[in-house]
Amino acid sequence: MKDKKFLVPVVIGLVCILTYVGINIVSAHKTKATVVEINKQVSFAAKDKSQVEAAIAELITSEEKRIGNKVTLASQPQYHLALVPKSEIADQSEIKKILKESLPLQTLGAQIKVDGKPVACVANVDTANQILSNLKVSLSNCNENEKIVKVTFVEKVEVETAMVPVREVMDPAETQKLLETGDSTPIEYTVKQGDSLWLIARKHDTRVANIMALNNLTSEKLKLNQKLLISSSNPLITVESVIEGKKTEVIPYTTKITTNSSVSSTQVKQAGQNGEKEITYTQVRKNGRVVENKILAEVIKREPVDRIVVTGTRSSYTMTASRGGSHVGGLSWPLRGKITSNYGTRSGSHTGVDIDGRTGDPIRAAADGTVTFAGRQGTYGLMVAIDHGNGLTTRYAHCSSLLVKAGEKVSRGEVIARVGSTGRSTGSHLHFEVISKGSFQNPLRYLD
Repeated sequence: MKDKKFLVPVVIGLVCILTYVGINIVSAHKTKATVVEINKQVSFAAKDKSQVEAAIAELITSEEKRIGNKVTLASQPQYHLALVPKSEIADQSEIKKILKESLPLQTLGAQIKVDGKPVACVANVDTANQILSNLKVSLSNCNENEKIVKVTFVEKVEVETAMVPVREVMDPAETQKLLETGDSTPIEYTVKQGDSLWLIARKHDTRVANIMALNNLTSEKLKLNQKLLISSSNPLITVESVIEGKKTEVIPYTTKITTNSSVSSTQVKQAGQNGEKEITYTQVRKNGRVVENKILAEVIKREPVDRIVVTGTRSSYTMTASRGGSHVGGLSWPLRGKITSNYGTRSGSHTGVDIDGRTGDPIRAAADGTVTFAGRQGTYGLMVAIDHGNGLTTRYAHCSSLLVKAGEKVSRGEVIARVGSTGRSTGSHLHFEVISKGSFQNPLRYLD
C-alpha cells in the first residue's frame, strides 16, 4: 500500500512535465498575431493591427487619387488576437494585395443607365454627361456637304448618383469605348488583299463605325497586313441622327448600237459623255448606319450624251490578241454559266454578254493584264476593267465584291471579283464586255 501511495505523486509529476514540454514545443511554432476578418470572413493574419490600418489608409488614398472622389469603407474590418503559425502571417505586400481585392471600399459615383439598367459607372455626373455628349458625336458621322439636324438616343439614357463599390468606377476613355463597341472581348484581324471595312464588318457581324471607333480610325483606307481589333458586339447605346445633305452623282450615258450587214467590225460613231445631277436628301442613321433615305430634290446640271456604235454582222475571223510581242490567243471564260443575254440584244443596245451565276461565285480574269478600274460605275454597279495590251480591254460588271484594285497586275484565271447584282440589274449575273481599240466587240468571238 505504501508503495502505491508513493507512485501516485510521481505519475502526476511526470504528466505535468510532459504537458509543459508539449505546450512549449507547440508554442515554439506559433506566435501571437492579429487575425483580420473582412465581411465576416477570416481573411488573413498580420503581425499587428497598426500594420493593417496603415495599408488600408494607403489604399484609400490611392483610390481617391485615381477617381478624384472621397472613398470610405462600406463596413469595418474586425480584429482579434490569436496564436497562429508563423508561416501564415502575411507580409506587407501580401496585405496590400489582399485588401485591394477584398476590402469593401465605396464612393459616390455616377451610373449611366440604359432603359433602367446600369451599364457603366464613372466618378461624377459631369464626366458621365461629357461621355454621352462624345458618344453622340462619334456615332453620328457626318460627311462633306452634310449637316446634322438632330441627334437623340433611341433608348432611355439616364445618369444617377449612387454609392457604388470603388472597383466599379471606370476611366472615362474606357467607359466611352465600352459604350461604343459593347462588352465582348475583341479579336485581332489581319487585313488581306481585297479587304474593305464594309467586307470585314459584314464578315464579323458588326458595323464599320464599331471598327473605326475601336481602332481610332479616321479614314476607311486600309493597308495590307494592317492589324485591326474586331468586336462582334454592338454599341450599348443607339444614337439616332437626322442628316441633311447634297451630293453630285454621275448620270451614265447610254450606248446605242446599230447594225450594218456590210461590215464585220464595230465603230464608234459618237463618243458618249456622262451627265451630272445634284441631289438634295435627308437620311436617318442609327450609329452611323442609314436606316431611312429620302430624296428631297434632283437638279440635272449636265445632260448625258449617248454613245452611238455601229457594229457589223458579217462573219469574220477568229479573234486573237498579242502583247509585248508574245502571242496570247483567245480569252478564257470569266465565269461558267448559261448566257442569259447575248451581245447586241435589247434593240442593239447590249454591249456585252450576260452570264448567269449565283451571288458570291468567283469571277476570273479572262487574260493577263493590268487593272485600270475597280469600283462603282453608274448602272454597271461594282465593276472591274482590265487592260490586256494591244488595245484590248475587258470589263466585268454587277459584282457583289471586288478583290483587286486599280494598278494591280493580274493573271489569266485569277479571281478578281464575286458575282452579284449591283447597279442596274434584275438578278445575280456577270455582264462581260470586250473592247478593242475603243470599240465594243462581241465577246463570244474572243472566248475559247
